[in-house]
Amino acid sequence: MKREILFVLVILLGFSMSVFSQERPQIPSNLKNYAVKAEYHKLFKGNESVPEVKIPYLSINEKLFDNQAIGSTEYDIQTNKSMDTRIYFYPDGTIGAAWIYGTGSLANRGTGYNYYDGTSWGPIPTQRIETVRTGWGSYYPFNNGEIVIAHDGASNLVMNKRDTKGTGSWTQTVITAPTGAELTWPRVITVGDTIHVLSAHGGTDPYQGVGTAIIYSRSTDSGNTWEHSVLPGMGFDDGMLSYSADIYAWAKPKNGTIAFIVGNMWHDVFIMKSTDGGDSWEKIDVFKHPNPFPFDYNTPLDTTYVCDGLVALEMDNDGGMHATFGVVRVMVDDPASGMFSWFPFTSYLAYWNEGMGTINYDLDPETTDLIPVAWLMDLDNSGVLFDDFSDDWIEIPSYGNHGLVSQPQITIDDNDDIYVVFAHMNENQFLGAFCRHLWATKSTDGGQTWSDFTELTAGEDFDLRECVYPAMAKNTDEYLHLTFQADYGPGNALQDGTHAQQENDILYMKVLKTDIGLIDNSINEYNTINSVSIYPNPANDFINVNIISPVSTNAIINISNILGQQVYSESINVKAGSTNLHINVNNLPAGMYMLSLQADGNFLKTQKIIIE
Repeated sequence: MKREILFVLVILLGFSMSVFSQERPQIPSNLKNYAVKAEYHKLFKGNESVPEVKIPYLSINEKLFDNQAIGSTEYDIQTNKSMDTRIYFYPDGTIGAAWIYGTGSLANRGTGYNYYDGTSWGPIPTQRIETVRTGWGSYYPFNNGEIVIAHDGASNLVMNKRDTKGTGSWTQTVITAPTGAELTWPRVITVGDTIHVLSAHGGTDPYQGVGTAIIYSRSTDSGNTWEHSVLPGMGFDDGMLSYSADIYAWAKPKNGTIAFIVGNMWHDVFIMKSTDGGDSWEKIDVFKHPNPFPFDYNTPLDTTYVCDGLVALEMDNDGGMHATFGVVRVMVDDPASGMFSWFPFTSYLAYWNEGMGTINYDLDPETTDLIPVAWLMDLDNSGVLFDDFSDDWIEIPSYGNHGLVSQPQITIDDNDDIYVVFAHMNENQFLGAFCRHLWATKSTDGGQTWSDFTELTAGEDFDLRECVYPAMAKNTDEYLHLTFQADYGPGNALQDGTHAQQENDILYMKVLKTDIGLIDNSINEYNTINSVSIYPNPANDFINVNIISPVSTNAIINISNILGQQVYSESINVKAGSTNLHINVNNLPAGMYMLSLQADGNFLKTQKIIIE
């Protein structure tokens, strides 16, 4: 009987931040046309059971972070699509932050919360702030205090307020849903005593004729009474047949204007803007979908580029709108099946502002006039994107069809400088699947040009860590302030089923704005060793490791099993040029292993093989 041993060649790096400057690489045809089947309208409220694990990821939980851990959670879905801005940097230097918290059976799921008092963060919380099970807690200042609005997973919203930020008891009330609606997946902002909430109808039947209708809720008396509506321009009579969860995001209110953006794979991207506190609204079209609502109309959709449903919006100091959203290629050949194909390696991040007008043209990155903010990077400088990808979709966890370059956040500072943070799947970070890291870029000329990409989660602290769900504060000082979720398993347990349920860190990070695009560390430091190859592949009783290096150096090769137990180790001298190593593997039990090559304390590149 043949044995199958999967080796993962893991190579880490060792500095805190790096810059990457590269023209947008051509996507190889095999990756451009690599399609993954997905289920239309698969949404998570939080009542779902944990799926079966698909890949035995390699756990290395002994690492610690220099960055500030402010919380933890085993509930590892922070959103279905767009990420809520669950962090607020106050003018006095204090910070409030929230996330979806839950452990064990997740019966205790609710809002995790922590507060920075200007000197230190509070203890990592071990319970939710609500008295009942909730999800999707949305955080914002409220007068001198703060507010959190979450859903109960049934029909209503749960509101918690307190008069002083960072201290005191929370007062909890229920926001009752209008008849026929289930208010789910909320987003909140406030202006004075007025509370503005976006949510989506979580019921299976349409609300006012619209599937997963987006509902605007407003209270002008501090939450004592509420009015709910589907806004004009967003209803069935306006040709909007269906929406989805978490495909909307608020901008920070400025100078009496409030606004939010909506975007998804199956309809237009648009902005709703109000200059009178929500009494009336203007609809601004960002991108017109070439063939909207294919599942509602039962109409096939040929391959086209669309918004991936992850959107972010901000206003400049003159009230101009600036948006960024993920773009990906999709196809629907049989709408009745409830399935579609998406092409993850076609992902990129688009930027739009009001001066550009409505996008009525194709979003194909090879032909579009749209400004790309970010794209898949050839991080190992091999000249080929993801040259170690084995054509197995479990290596590219999707988080519910998020693009491989997506999860954007945007903020604009007092100088009208624009900052965008996003998650990018790194080809040089492999742990049974490719890991996502966080990157940033900025524009100092109103979005006309953008800086080089800066990797925020570079360095030893983040080697082989999955870093996702960035939430960036809309206010800044000399720093950007953000939180994100990190663990040692690419993908998530509850949505992708790519690994077992485990503890995830909620981390706080602050980044000097002047460092974005300007860090004096080259991404080429990844390439102390230029290339590593393993052959034959597949192999039987031995493997050959070929190392190409521009300099002589000392290295250590280790092989560990899935329990983290070392089963092979050898110190080697790497020569300038080519070095070959022959490793006998016929004494190893069948299973999954990690093979790591460490050179001068750093690791580089990833690769895997099958031993038969």
